[in-house]
Amino acid sequence: MPSLALPEPSTVELLAYSRIPTTSDEANNADVALSLHLALAAGGGWEPLNGGYGIFFAKVAGAVPDDGPDEALIRSLRDPYLFALADGGYGIVATRVARGGASDGTQASQVLFARSADLLAYEEVGMVDLGVTDGVNRPVAAWDAATRCYLVGWTNDAGEPQRTTFADLADASTRGEVGQGEVAGAGRATGAGVPDFASGNVVRVPGAVADALRVRFGAIANTSVAPLDTVAVERGAALTVADLPARATLGYTDGSTATRAIAWNAADVAAIDTSVPGQHTVTGTVKQPAYPTPFADERADPSVFRYESGDCTRFLMIATEDLNMNPVDPACGPHMPIRIADRIDDLSDAAIAAGRSVEIDLLTAGDLDAAGNAMTGCFWAPEFHVIDGRLSILFMPCYDGADGSPDMWTGRASIIQLKQDASGADLDPAAPENWTRAEPVLRADGGILNPIERISLDMTFFQDSGRSYYAWQMLGAIYLAEVDPAEPTRLLTDPVRIIAPEYAWDNTIAEGPNVLERDGKLLMLYSGSTVGDTYTTGLATAPAGIGADLSDPETWAKLNYPLQKSGKFNGEWQLGTGHGMWSHDEDGNLLCVFHARTDHLGLTGRDMFVRRVHFAADGMPVLDQEADDEVAPGNRVVRVRVRVA
Repeated sequence: MPSLALPEPSTVELLAYSRIPTTSDEANNADVALSLHLALAAGGGWEPLNGGYGIFFAKVAGAVPDDGPDEALIRSLRDPYLFALADGGYGIVATRVARGGASDGTQASQVLFARSADLLAYEEVGMVDLGVTDGVNRPVAAWDAATRCYLVGWTNDAGEPQRTTFADLADASTRGEVGQGEVAGAGRATGAGVPDFASGNVVRVPGAVADALRVRFGAIANTSVAPLDTVAVERGAALTVADLPARATLGYTDGSTATRAIAWNAADVAAIDTSVPGQHTVTGTVKQPAYPTPFADERADPSVFRYESGDCTRFLMIATEDLNMNPVDPACGPHMPIRIADRIDDLSDAAIAAGRSVEIDLLTAGDLDAAGNAMTGCFWAPEFHVIDGRLSILFMPCYDGADGSPDMWTGRASIIQLKQDASGADLDPAAPENWTRAEPVLRADGGILNPIERISLDMTFFQDSGRSYYAWQMLGAIYLAEVDPAEPTRLLTDPVRIIAPEYAWDNTIAEGPNVLERDGKLLMLYSGSTVGDTYTTGLATAPAGIGADLSDPETWAKLNYPLQKSGKFNGEWQLGTGHGMWSHDEDGNLLCVFHARTDHLGLTGRDMFVRRVHFAADGMPVLDQEADDEVAPGNRVVRVRVRVA
C-alpha cells in the first residue's frame, strides 16, 4: 500500500487542484485556472488559499528568446496531483498543456513533474517520459515505502488505467515496465464546495506546513495592541503630546508585528494638571488613513515620492495619463502631470476637487528634448528619484512615427533633472522651466538601449553596496546595468536581462521594476501579463549590502506566483493590479502605490491606488491587507497612563 502523506501526529487535510476556466473578471481566466491551487480543510469544507488564485504555474516550454518572449512557448497545467516524496518534501505530477488548455503534444507520453520542500516555493524538474504513446491523462503518483519506488498511474486515451514505477522520478533510466491497473490508494477528490473545481486530490500535511501556508497565502489579521508604558512626569513640568509614545505595536494572527503612529487626544493632555501629583489616562487613536479608492482616475504607472528639501518635507505624485486606456495619444492631449502637497491625501482627485491641490503639467506634446526633437506622446511610467543629489524624473517620451502621429515604438527611457541655485538648493519643482530638457539614457558606447525594437521604458534607479543601477523594460523583459550617478544619461556596463516572463500569469512581458532594500534583501516589484484586467505584480529578491553580482540572473530569486493580482479588496473587485512602486507616508509607514482597472466615473483607463504594506512573519510583503485586518476595530483606541510625581 503506497504512503500518500508523511506520518505526523498532527496533520491537516490539503486539497491540491486545478480549476475550470471562467473569465478574467473573476480572476479565473485560463492562464490562472490552469495551475496548481491549494485549499485547507476548514469548518467541514475547504478554504482556498491565495484568494483562489494559482500557487504553482508551469514554466515556458523553452528558453525565452533573447529578442523577446514567444507566446507559443507559454504553458499551463491541468489535473495536478500532490504526493509525498521519499525525502520528506512534496511532488506534483500534472498534464502540461499549451496556453489556453489545448494539448501541447506532451500528453501522449509524458507528465510534468515538480517538487517542493514546503509548498511555498517550487522547482519544476521537467517532463517525465512514461514509456507510452497512447496518452497520459489524470496522472497520480505515490511513494511506496515497501518497494522503495514511486508508483505512477494514469489513464490512456482509451480510458484504460496504466501504471509504472520509478526509483527516481527525475531519472528516466530508473523507470520500470508499464503495466495495467490503478495505483492503489491514489484516488482523486471531488472538491465539493470549491468554486470551479476541475480535478485534484487530498493529502494530509503537518500542522506546521499548514500554518506556513496560511501565513503566506491566507489573510493576516490584527489581534492585539501592546500595552503602552506609563509616562512619568515630574511635578510642575510641562507635558505635551510629544512626551507620549509615538507609535503602537500591533500583533497579528501569524505572529508578525507592525507599528502605527498614534494621534493623541490633545484635550486629555491639556486637562492634566502637572502641579498636582496623581494618575491620569490619555486616549489616542491608531492612525490608519483611509485613502480614496481610486486615489486618482486614469492615472497609470503612479508614483508618490517623499521629497526632502531643506527643512521642508513634501509629497510629489506623478503618473501616466491613461484616459480610456490610451496612454500614447489620449484625447485630452499627451502630457506629464505632477501634483505636490504637504500630505499624501492632498494628492488625490478628491483633494483637487476640494481645491486643496492642483495638477501641473511638466511636459506636454510638442515640448522639445535636449536634441531639439519634439516629444509628441506617451510620457510613460515617470518616477521620481534623487540621483547624485538632484531630484530626477525617469520616464519615456515618444515621437511621431511615419504616419505623423505619436508612435510608442519610438520611445526611449529618458531623464530630466531639477535645476539648483548657486548654493546647491533645489529650485521649485512645480515650475516646468526649472527642469532640464529630456535626454535619453544610452549605452556606454553611445548606442540606444534597444537596437532591436528601439523602445525602452519603465526605468528605475537604485543603489546597493556602493554601486548604482538602472533597471528597465525592453524586449518584454527586465534589464539591468550599472550607471554613474554623476553621468545619468550613460550606462557603465552592458544591459543584462535579469527577469523574463516564464509563466502563464506573467506570460508575454515583465516590466515596471521598482526596488526596496529591507532586512538585507532587495525587493524588486515588477509587473507581468499584458496591460489590462490580467495585469499582475511579481516579486524578485536579491541579497543586499554584500556586494552580490546583481547582473547575474541567478542572483535574483523570483516567485513562481504573483505577489499581487486581481481579486476582491474590502469587498470590491480590483482587476489588473500592477506597476507597483514603493513609497513612505508622513509617519514613515511603507506604501505600495499601484494602478488597477476600474470603470469609475464611466472611464475605462487604469486608476491609481495607495495602500500601506504589511510584512508577514515569513518576511513576505503583503500588499492587499484589508482595513479591519490591518487594525482591528477593537484595537483602534489606545490608552496610556500618565503619572505625575
